[in-house]
Amino acid sequence: MKYKIIDSHCDSITRIEDNNLSFDDNNITHINLNKLLKSNVKIQFMAVYIDYNIPFPECYFKALKYINKLYEYEKNSSNIRIIKDKSDLNYVMNNENVVGIIISIEGAHIIDDNIEIIKSLNILGVKSLTLTWNYKNKVACGTMENIDFGLTDFGKDVIATMNNLNMIIDVSHSSYKTFYDVLQLTKQPIIASHSLSNYINEHKRNLTDAQIKEISKLDGIIGINFYEEFVGKNKDINSLVDHIDRIVHIGGSNCVGFGSDFDGCKVIDPLKDCTYLYLIIDELLKRNYNNDLIEKIYYKNYLNLLSKFY
Repeated sequence: MKYKIIDSHCDSITRIEDNNLSFDDNNITHINLNKLLKSNVKIQFMAVYIDYNIPFPECYFKALKYINKLYEYEKNSSNIRIIKDKSDLNYVMNNENVVGIIISIEGAHIIDDNIEIIKSLNILGVKSLTLTWNYKNKVACGTMENIDFGLTDFGKDVIATMNNLNMIIDVSHSSYKTFYDVLQLTKQPIIASHSLSNYINEHKRNLTDAQIKEISKLDGIIGINFYEEFVGKNKDINSLVDHIDRIVHIGGSNCVGFGSDFDGCKVIDPLKDCTYLYLIIDELLKRNYNNDLIEKIYYKNYLNLLSKFY
C-alpha cells in the first residue's frame, strides 16, 4: 500500500535556490517536485530559513525572495498548489499528481519587533512560524541559549496575533521556558515541526516526556526529525522508530507525524531522500502498528490538524 504523506519541515527551498538547482528535478537535494510526486507526498511544509546572523531588514527581504520563488514554482507547474485556504487543501488531497506546499518561516528574527510583518506574511500565504532558531530573538529564547528568558512581551503579542490570524505556532528550537510560556497563552494547537524524544536520545533539541504530553493535550503534533544527531543510538530506522514508540506511548497516537528536516541536516543513512520514506513502514509493521495507525503517522494526524487552521 502506498500511503499519502504530509511532512512538516524541510529546508529544500533555500538549498535549491542557493545552489541554483532545479526544483522540478535534480540529483542533489532530498526533495524536489519529481521526488515528491514519486513518494506520494501530498503536503510539504517548505521552511524559509535565513541565517540568524543576517541583520534586519536584510533577513526579511531575503525571506521574501524565497517566498516569491515558491509562487514562481506554482505558476510554472500544474503539479504544485500553495495551500492558502480550505479549497486549496481539499484540491490537493483529492487530486493525484498535485503536491501542496505550506509556507513556513523558521525563526522569528526576520520579523524583528514589528507585528505588522506577521500580518503581511500571513497575507502572502505564510501559515506557520517557528519562533526561534536555537538562539534568542526579539520574540523568544532559543534552546541553545545559556540564559532562558522565554517569551518577550513582544513575543506574547506575536502568539496572540498568530492565534487571531489562524497561523500555526511551531515550538521546535524553542527554549524550555519559551515552550511553557506559549502553553500559557495559546488558544490553538501547537506543533514541534521537527523534533524527537529526549527520553530516547538526550539532546537539547529533543522534547521531554512532559512537553510531549502538553503538545498532545493541545491536540498538537510532533514531526519526527530524521537528523542523525537527534535520532542517536544506531542512527538508523530502528532507532528512529524508537522515538515514534516513545511519543505514541506518552502522547497517544494522534500527536505524531513526519517532520523530516530534509535538506537541512544529515539524515539517517537509509532515508537517502523522500522517496525512501516507505522504508519506515516495515519497521512499524514489525512492531505491530496497524494500518490505521500508520496512516495517522504518515498523513492523517497532520491533515486533521490542518483542518483546524484552514
